[in-house]
Amino acid sequence: MPLGLPALANLLADRDGAEPAILHLGIERELDSAFSLRDALAHAPRLLMISLHWYLQSRSVINAAKRIRSWLPDTTIVLGGLTASVFAREILEQLPFIDAVVRGDGEQPVLALRRAIASGPSDQSKLRDVPNLLWRDSQGGLHDNGLTYQLDLAGSSELRHGDLRLLRNRETYVSQALYADFSEGAESGGYAQAAYLNAGRGCSVACVNCGGAAPAQVSICGRQGVLLYPQDKLIRDVEEALKEGARVLRMSFDPPAARRHLQTWFDAIGALGQSLRLVFDLWFLPTTDLLNSMARTFQPGSTLILSPECGSETVRKRVRGLPFSNDHLIRSIHEIESRGFRAHCFFAAGLPTETPQDIDQSVALIHRIRNETQSGVSVCPMVADPGSPLFVDPEAHGATLTRRSLRDFYDEKGVPNGPGYETNWFTETDILKACDRLLREAGLPPVYA
Repeated sequence: MPLGLPALANLLADRDGAEPAILHLGIERELDSAFSLRDALAHAPRLLMISLHWYLQSRSVINAAKRIRSWLPDTTIVLGGLTASVFAREILEQLPFIDAVVRGDGEQPVLALRRAIASGPSDQSKLRDVPNLLWRDSQGGLHDNGLTYQLDLAGSSELRHGDLRLLRNRETYVSQALYADFSEGAESGGYAQAAYLNAGRGCSVACVNCGGAAPAQVSICGRQGVLLYPQDKLIRDVEEALKEGARVLRMSFDPPAARRHLQTWFDAIGALGQSLRLVFDLWFLPTTDLLNSMARTFQPGSTLILSPECGSETVRKRVRGLPFSNDHLIRSIHEIESRGFRAHCFFAAGLPTETPQDIDQSVALIHRIRNETQSGVSVCPMVADPGSPLFVDPEAHGATLTRRSLRDFYDEKGVPNGPGYETNWFTETDILKACDRLLREAGLPPVYA
């Protein structure tokens, strides 16, 4: 689940005195094959908030909301998350069983929303005071309260991202490897006993496919630049995650402005004296100082993830906000491995502006990584995230979208598991075939076409 959900629930409980509960349907159904969502909601909550953060959830979230509406006609059903934010107006115009969408940051909106709903479903006037809310009144009229709230430093200090006390069956949630996005390397333990924590939010660059890139942050959240969480909040998150049983920290927040902040946090984690493994997405090649800080704190065998995307340095400059050379990549992998860490490199194929000849350069780089390092390799199509630069202006990147609306994601329009776009050189099917070629060249089984 999105790492912000526990923080939102904790905020409602700590600040507002509410009694929220987080229900993870996958965990519930795994523990009990006879689990009934209808029975779980038999107490008829006044307010039900459903995360539509990942576009892959679109069908299951919409179908669940429709069923819940048939059971609970008086419950206010609200969606939130990045995907919901991008398609907020479409959701309310086309899905009458959903009452509202919180766009962008949700901390103050959920507090205001809970207080508004507490006054009763017949009093909708208070919904006008909920920031970032798009909602439908009882006559069917749509109201946009504007994107007026963004989390700031002061507000972030009270958030508790590592405390899962409000999640039902949290022991199962923590103990299991909930997903793994590596083509190889499952022997490292995946993400079992993992806490999903970041040092802040926001971005300063524009990778073309990323729904969290700087331009998307502005349009979706109204956020300019990067917000770094206070160090005391960050160490509290780790301490609370440890109490929940976490032994792996999974992180994906690494803008250049955060590097020094990350090092301070890692050193503080080391002072806790715990044996922790790290799985960390590097947004750019690591500095010596960052690697040394990680090595002082985390177990050998921790995994640092790099995303060269392709072998063509020219294409990489076009698609990555923080590009680098192939030689620099190889040197960085050696630096990672010299500290007892595992490196892992992600590749794609059929990238915007990439030609068939450019794919040959990806093959060459994969062979070089295989021959010169111990790095793992993964290959998957680069998806046009909703709200990403590629999604907003595909023509500027030499692409055509096959999925433009939430309905398209719901219907899984286009090729199954495809990237959601085509280029002048590659259809969606061609992109999947090219990904399979790279997998074979890496010595891995093809999985896409």
